[in-house]
Amino acid sequence: MIATQEIPGVDPDLQAALLAGGLPIDDIEEPGRFFYRVEDQGRLIGFGGFEIYGDDALLRSIVVPEANRGKGYGRILTEAIIRQIVENGGTRAFLLTTSAADFFAHLGFRAIDRAEAPTTILATCQASSICTSAALLTRAV
Repeated sequence: MIATQEIPGVDPDLQAALLAGGLPIDDIEEPGRFFYRVEDQGRLIGFGGFEIYGDDALLRSIVVPEANRGKGYGRILTEAIIRQIVENGGTRAFLLTTSAADFFAHLGFRAIDRAEAPTTILATCQASSICTSAALLTRAV
């Protein structure tokens, strides 16, 4: 059974997983970010998070520890975080990636030009300063 638990405050396991996965941690302590630990029958499968802006959400920090990769957990983890987005009123998710566009395309995301994104998404730290050269993808949730 998949369990999704919100992480209050800064969690050293989350930070370590993000760093090990080559993902930024620069702004994870800023307000308005929600991060989750996702487990399958008590076993950690990964971490993920989002920022919500009305109907739109920025999906971020999806990371499966190296030992758990190749087992389908990336899909499970992403869908668990998308359920949290929906529970928080989101209807559309965006994400920025430099290395996982193909993975997210298999989950229904499509690449878009930044000019197509809402200004709220473009104004995030991720889009405006941390991941400026990353591909931008979106999908309805």
